[in-house]
Formats: sequence, C-alpha cells, structure tokens
Amino acid sequence: MAIRQRDGTTGQVTHSKPVTMVQIAERAGVALSTVSYVLSGKRPVSQEMRERVLTAIEELDYSPHRPARALASGASHTIALFLPWSQWQLLPLQQTFVAGAAEATSAGDYALFLSTAAATDPETITQRVARGRADGVILMETLLDDPRVERLQAEGYPFVLIGRTGDTTGISYVDLDFPEAVETSLAHLARLGHTCVALFNFAPDQLKAGYTSALLARDIFEQRAPDFGIRGIHIACSTEPSEAFETAAQLLRSEPACTAAITTSWQFPGVLSALRAADLRVPDDFSIVSVLAAQFAEMFAPSLTGVEWPAFEAGRMAAEMLIEQLTAPDAPPRQHLIGAELVVRESTGPAPRNRAAIRLTT
Repeated sequence: MAIRQRDGTTGQVTHSKPVTMVQIAERAGVALSTVSYVLSGKRPVSQEMRERVLTAIEELDYSPHRPARALASGASHTIALFLPWSQWQLLPLQQTFVAGAAEATSAGDYALFLSTAAATDPETITQRVARGRADGVILMETLLDDPRVERLQAEGYPFVLIGRTGDTTGISYVDLDFPEAVETSLAHLARLGHTCVALFNFAPDQLKAGYTSALLARDIFEQRAPDFGIRGIHIACSTEPSEAFETAAQLLRSEPACTAAITTSWQFPGVLSALRAADLRVPDDFSIVSVLAAQFAEMFAPSLTGVEWPAFEAGRMAAEMLIEQLTAPDAPPRQHLIGAELVVRESTGPAPRNRAAIRLTT
C-alpha cells in the first residue's frame, strides 16, 4: 500500500512505496531468506550477516518496523497480556483492563499483545518471552495456586498480575481487595435492615479452578454475614445472562425471605431480569450491590450501588509496573491493593417489611 505524503516545499502530493525485504537483501548483499531470518529470529544467522542486514535496514530507513528495532536493541518492546477467555467469557470489565494496559504501553512505546486462546498454558506464555516475542507478561484471572506464575518465577521472566495468588512474595500485582468489598457491601445492606442476602459469586468452574477472587469472596461472605445478623446464601453463578436469570429466578422462588444480593461480576443483568419477571422493583422490593467500574454502574436503570473496581486504572498501573521492571530490573516489587469504595446509587434501599408471594411471569 503506497504511503501518501505532502511535500512542504512544492505543495504537491508525492507517493513513496515502503521499503521491501528484496531491497534490504540487495543492499546488504545477502539472500532474501537471510533477511527474513534476521527479522523473524526463526533461524540463527551469523553475526556478520546480521550486522549487514541491520545496516541495510538503517540505511534504507526501514522504519517504523518493530521486529527490526527489536533485533537492533535486543528487546521486542512488546508486552504480552494473557487473559483466559476460552473457558470464561470476555466481559466489558475485562476489556476495560485491557484498554488501560494499552494506554500505558502506548505511552511507553511498547506494543501490547493480547492472547486469550492459550492464556492458561504456562509453556505457551514462557515461550513467548523465551523466543523474544515479548519482553514481559501481564497475567489476568489469577488462581490461588497458579502454574503460570510458578513457571514465570522459575524462568526468571518479568511479569505482573492483575489479581493475586496465595503467596505474593516478590510478585508485583494490582488487585481489588475483594474481602473488603464483600464486607463493605454486607455492612451497607445490614444498615438498611436486610437480614437475608445472596452472594452471586463467580462461576462454578472458576471456583473449582481456584480463582483467587472467587475464593476470597466466598470465604469472607460466609465468615462475616452472621456477624452482621444476616443469613447468607452463597451462589456460584455464571455471567451468561440466561444462566444468571435462571439462577436468580430459582433463588427468588426458593428463598422469599431474601431481599438483597451482592454480585461479584457481570451477573447483575440476569438478576435484574429475573426481578422484573417476578414483578419485583429495585430497590423497593429488592436491593443489589455490585462490584464493577463506575461507568458501567451508571449505565443501568436503576443505577447500581457498587464497590468501585477501577479497571482502566488497574490495567494502566499493571502495565506501568511491568515497564518499570523492564527499565529498572533492580527495582523492588510493587504491590497495590485497591481498597473498597462503596458508592450508593439507586439500586439499594431499606429492606421491605412485607413482600408479596413471588409469581414469575411466563
């Protein structure tokens, strides 16, 4: 594709074609395959040949071309972000983490590589760094005992977590304090007089896998609910809308005394739908507290009372932490645990004194 550029002296539009690998090979006096191997790193090339190719690249102004620059500097200037998606849905909140990381990498002159398909495979993750395709790694959806973290530590590769593991010694991470978020939500609902509250926690497969946030939320909910005079109902719930709807509808049928819910993720659309189907009004008949970013909480009617999860800022911070590791390898680990900030909006209110029998519409 031709690059159009304007000549400032003549005011005329001129056309120039990008430099090709054939031209680089001719200038360097090497075979085309040699240029390809130098750029891709797929096969070893002698130091003399490598220098000739890199010199030709510089003379022909083959720029911007990140692989060539990477070979010249010894770094790829790429950060790899691994976000499991094949098992778990890619949600708007997760996309916001990625957007924040992208802003920071761009500002630091790094490319951001996003991988979802093999984001749980330690071998794939470490090989990306070992082969020079990434300088460091950001991991999301972390597990209490995460083999990806163990492998990266064993290999000595730079990495940062969005989330936490059971042992965070020497690990840089940014995470929301989920225990504090759940406890703050319980305290708010208790002050409003709710005595039976459901926690719509992360999906069953995430709990089974050992997803740290899910385990922390479950444990603190079960420990602290009785302290607030609340009968707690813990529910592992998918974020898929129809499944969340069915789960919430079953709760409303089986637990008519339940007057409030806390959602740890994107279960709330299904919960809201189930409440509408049951002809229950929020917050007059039922209250909801969610853990999510402010921009999403305010998109719904009623707007959602929630513990703020500043996803964009967390993604940006994780990328900045990793760039700091890459530029200052001796810098100590940075650990940032975001405190629970409850913002009261329209979805919570006093517990209803009497609630009519629930009848789901067909």
